[in-house]
Amino acid sequence: MTSQPHGGRLILTGMVLIDGTGGPPVHDASVVVEGDRIGAVVRGTEAVPGEPGDHVVHMPGFTVLPGLVDAHVHLLSNAGRHPQDVHLWNVVTPVEEQTLHAAANARKALAAGVTTLRDTAGSWPEVSVRNAVADGILDGPRILASGMVGMTAGHADMFAPAALRERLWQPADGADECRKRVREYARMGVDLVKICTSGGTLSVGDKTEWRNYTDAEVHAIVDEAHGLGLAVAAHAHTARGIRVALEAGIDTLEHGSGLDDELIELMLTAGTVLCPTLSISERMLTHGRALGLPAESIAKAEHLAPLRRAAVRRAYTSGVSIIAGTDSGNTLPFGAHARELQLLHDHVGMTPMEAIVAGTSAAANALGIGAETGTVESGKCADLLIVRGDPLADLTVLQNRENLATVLRAGVPFDPNASALIHLPSVPGEFAC
Repeated sequence: MTSQPHGGRLILTGMVLIDGTGGPPVHDASVVVEGDRIGAVVRGTEAVPGEPGDHVVHMPGFTVLPGLVDAHVHLLSNAGRHPQDVHLWNVVTPVEEQTLHAAANARKALAAGVTTLRDTAGSWPEVSVRNAVADGILDGPRILASGMVGMTAGHADMFAPAALRERLWQPADGADECRKRVREYARMGVDLVKICTSGGTLSVGDKTEWRNYTDAEVHAIVDEAHGLGLAVAAHAHTARGIRVALEAGIDTLEHGSGLDDELIELMLTAGTVLCPTLSISERMLTHGRALGLPAESIAKAEHLAPLRRAAVRRAYTSGVSIIAGTDSGNTLPFGAHARELQLLHDHVGMTPMEAIVAGTSAAANALGIGAETGTVESGKCADLLIVRGDPLADLTVLQNRENLATVLRAGVPFDPNASALIHLPSVPGEFAC
């Protein structure tokens, strides 16, 4: 597939359209791409009025859907061919080199059909990659970059051995210090703040049930973030951690292994969105020993995985909004993002259409960018994924790279199967959306 010629429109015709809203698929649909926007969506066999310079591509047997959204990733992770220790890599690799890996991870996600990423534990490197992609310097999805606010001995602090003074994220303790850290991230230009209100699985030396932050500290972080226009994502496995995060007014709950009926009701009342990250649990259970993960991390994952699946099923049947996020990073390499949709279908009970919505419009809305992306609609950013086959009949269509024909990011087409992801000829300049 070639790119739209300078000054012309790209018209894709004869495809099945899954528009991301959850509505039924439309056969023989056409999508008109004008620059970086969707100019029109024509449903059925209605003719598209032609204009001089149009580039028309007839694509029977293909499906067009919104570019995927992965709402929970860690860009600052090893993208190399030779995996290294998942806990030491971040503390023995210079930050300049790590930033290059982050850029490579963004490009891998784009090649897998992802046009929007939300990084959920970052600082300057992730912000820098976000800016470089937005400026057209690097190929990659739209990136929402976070700032991590965590306590001493908290989940975020336990990825570096205790003997090392250098941490991935400098901890903040006490309400005033937490507020200052949020303000520092706001000055950096992050899109959101990430906090932890329980221990984790991949962190070493802590226990999942450890309290992370007092109620006063959590409320201070959320209040300060919201006061500065920043959303808050909260990592929480335990019922206590989930409760304090919800009561403080967080925007998205990450993992949510300890959700019970009362907490689900709190989520429904507040409209809080759940990002369960089933992919990372599956990865740890199936590949943890081969990856050399610590025995304590594998044991924690074995305990939490069935609890999380049951909790997410209860949340889903109760009506909680659920979005797709993989937790891609050092343990789960970038590129397998569509697997999360399959897991939402297999373990949670979502229909294929509901799973696709979780990875497109629901995620975009939860991230506050639903006006720009997440559905195939006139006026929205031309973030599109074109695949061979029918993902509603078989979600694995989205997981096989050979089925991905073209990814359009803001109207610029990329070849997912190129040996190295490259720009096809296109209008130069930065992304406007």
